[in-house]
Amino acid sequence: MLNQFTDPAEFLRRAGDFLERHEAENNLLLGISSWLASHPDRIDQTPYFVTVEENGRIQAAAMMTPPHNLVLTESEPETIAAIVEHAFANGLVLPGVNGPSKTSKTFALLWSKRTGHAFHLHRSLRIYELTRVKLARPVNGKLRLASESDLEILVHWTRAFGVDIREQQSEEGLAKLVRGVIADQRLYVWEDGGLRSMAAWSAPTPNGVRINFVYTPPEFRGRGYAGTCVAALSQGLLDSGRKFSCLFTDLSNLISNRIYQRIGYRPVTDFTEYHFT
Repeated sequence: MLNQFTDPAEFLRRAGDFLERHEAENNLLLGISSWLASHPDRIDQTPYFVTVEENGRIQAAAMMTPPHNLVLTESEPETIAAIVEHAFANGLVLPGVNGPSKTSKTFALLWSKRTGHAFHLHRSLRIYELTRVKLARPVNGKLRLASESDLEILVHWTRAFGVDIREQQSEEGLAKLVRGVIADQRLYVWEDGGLRSMAAWSAPTPNGVRINFVYTPPEFRGRGYAGTCVAALSQGLLDSGRKFSCLFTDLSNLISNRIYQRIGYRPVTDFTEYHFT
């Protein structure tokens, strides 16, 4: 049986325990739905949440917050097929799908067959989890909250970050995004005679939180700023009561994968993101 929800709080009441069994792996579904449940004013378009159940037990869950990709939990082929049919019947326009690699590939194949839309690999990702920070290499400077006075340079960095990860936004969208993250006090910078690196936290789960927006301009790379910035932010989140922090990396970026492992991040699982055309 497939159940659909449009209220993130209702979805969490039904699927929360299921998702928390693999909390770091399901950080996107847990974190985003929790954030929207706490900030309903941030919902611009009606979200799509579903669970697939058998004998009252949840087998899989999926979520889409337009205009973003569909996100899936680990699922069996027959369960994925049920989600494909329901999404198609409800007229969902999917830009892409993201989830555990095998599940994501199966969904992309079935969606392509059902709709006639071609798909292509956008990114291969890995989720990492940290429960204890290793000492990072000593680097001059300090971590501090970003402020409105940093807006211009951080918008510029976010634009460059979007180019790097192939997720570009409009200029108006960039400024709104960065201003919002600063206002929420979620964006941090590493300062050493000027801004050198940035990182943010996002979408907390019951026991953890995800780190994103990690960026260092090319002229400051190779000096340890990114690793130190992420390590300091991760430690602060643990000190605040979080049991773990997690993050996604692009598997093609060997340097960032090495940096995160050096400061204590350990692999959880691989995700694959496909886009439809």
